[in-house]
Amino acid sequence: MEKNLENLQMQLNQFQKKYSKYLEEKERIRKRQQDIHFTKKDKEILIESFVIGGVIENLVTRLFSKLL
Repeated sequence: MEKNLENLQMQLNQFQKKYSKYLEEKERIRKRQQDIHFTKKDKEILIESFVIGGVIENLVTRLFSKLL
């Protein structure tokens, strides 16, 4: 009886370790996919930053061309 309980405890510990590794791997995959795919808000911010960068670049270019 005691031997059976020890075996069950060992199996339970093994399952817990496997499940923890499984969860960690799923979390890594989720984070990796999240890094690859932009949310709608991320896309809006990226587009806005490109537009603002283009406007600033245009203003700086005009300023330098007038100075030279």
